[in-house]
Amino acid sequence: MKNVGFSCSAGGLLAIALLLLLIICSGLCPVPAAAAIVAKVDRDECQVALSGPIASGDLDRLKVLAPVGSSLCLDSPGGDFLEGLAIAEWLAGRNVTTVIGNGASCYSACAIAFMGGSEWEQIYLSRRKLHVGGRLGFHAPYLIALSKTYSGPDLEATYTEGLQAVARMMKLGAEMGADGFIPERVMLKLLAAGPRDLYMVDDVIRARELGIELTGVPKATWTTAALCNACVVRNERRARTDACEQPFASAMVAKDVVQTTFFGFAGEGAYYCSVRLSKKKGEASIAATIGEEEISRKDLEFTPLKDEDALPVGLKWD
Repeated sequence: MKNVGFSCSAGGLLAIALLLLLIICSGLCPVPAAAAIVAKVDRDECQVALSGPIASGDLDRLKVLAPVGSSLCLDSPGGDFLEGLAIAEWLAGRNVTTVIGNGASCYSACAIAFMGGSEWEQIYLSRRKLHVGGRLGFHAPYLIALSKTYSGPDLEATYTEGLQAVARMMKLGAEMGADGFIPERVMLKLLAAGPRDLYMVDDVIRARELGIELTGVPKATWTTAALCNACVVRNERRARTDACEQPFASAMVAKDVVQTTFFGFAGEGAYYCSVRLSKKKGEASIAATIGEEEISRKDLEFTPLKDEDALPVGLKWD
């Protein structure tokens, strides 16, 4: 087991920023007095459900009701951050799938707990499902209320508790691998948000970045706009703002197959993206990032697209 330390590297600075957030959430913010409702349920997507504000004691109830191999539905506005972190630690590698269903919301402490959904097979594999009609959001950091006075012992105790929580998050992230828990690149985006903002996982790019499976995805209709949207998705939003205004080229490459190419992707927007659509089958495939000389190559490799690649995403970079 690795020791967790702090330095002035990017990771160390991230830890310090996280500490500021956790000091706020662990000791100086009110937490709901009532615990969430944790109960056995009979749903297609899960056998156990947690609903309501997360509070101390919720993990103990989960340990009784959520066995290895089960699925856990979450619907919570947040609550006690440390309890949410404890739930994530307990879930890690237990082969419990965390689920946010249609119409459910999971914010703040709940979002941290949700990220614990995983199994262990020599490496951690994420087991997290988010319905396209559900909502998942992480709180950005904000400063403590300056209008309120805190005693020295209160601040010292909160600082210590926050430091311990940061160490636990870093340890969990290290154990689950670079992309197993919350990737550092995503945490940096969260930290860059405004003081009262939520980092919402509101499109397929953000979901994939966090190892989340989307459910309830409608069958794709592969219009020209949807094909270019897939180019944006597969290039992880690295696209010029005018990339989808009109195709660079479009041509029949087989009796039933049309290849459409768009320009303005990846490094400095200098690459192309080609998509092939079988009109008869309604199936599409993609060569996401290619140079101009590759467009007409007969051996160009295309990868099948998924329905979720057609879910609209914005062109504004995260």
